[in-house]
Amino acid sequence: MDRIRVYTGGVASCNGYLFKTKDNSYVAVDAPSGFADWIYSKKPDIIITDLLITDLLITHQHFDHVEDACRMRQIFGCRIHAGQPYTEDLTLEKMARDAWGLPLNVQPFVVDEILTPDIHTANWGGLLWHLHQVPGHSPDSIVYDLPDEGIMFTGDVIFAGSIGRTDLPGGNLRLLKQGIEKKVLNQPATTMIFPGHGPYTTVKNELLTNPFIS
Repeated sequence: MDRIRVYTGGVASCNGYLFKTKDNSYVAVDAPSGFADWIYSKKPDIIITDLLITDLLITHQHFDHVEDACRMRQIFGCRIHAGQPYTEDLTLEKMARDAWGLPLNVQPFVVDEILTPDIHTANWGGLLWHLHQVPGHSPDSIVYDLPDEGIMFTGDVIFAGSIGRTDLPGGNLRLLKQGIEKKVLNQPATTMIFPGHGPYTTVKNELLTNPFIS
């Protein structure tokens, strides 16, 4: 889709998305390392006038999805939306440094809007977004759904041919599979899934080929 640009960066090859809305502004989804500078470098190609990123939507706060969140706010002034306030308990950066030896330093950021479970819809960029809380990979995981566009941004809930790992703190396989079946795979078969890692896919493709789907 020509309205979506994807950047992949950081030690975990995480996807950051830049989605052009109907009012010619942009909404970003997740913020892997290097995302802000990549967007700025693409500015002349993306839009002739000033680049306006109104909102940054965080699918969950694991370090690879938020390394550039603070920088995105500093450069573009976008509002940050997430399921919970920033905390190292969710970013897992200390565990990643100590257990995996990764040289991480996530700058703390302010979440302007906490998307609590009772918030089911939002209007960003002149579009109606549906919000689905799908814990299991991370307690704060949110799927951002644009039903009128046939698009979902799923973070690490589901990938092409796989699902998010559940062996990290806060993981729960039963909850994850339940959420995928009730809130992702119940969407129209043609719905395009843009995950936190790897290529995009569709609901139909995952129903037919994903070995983790019962």
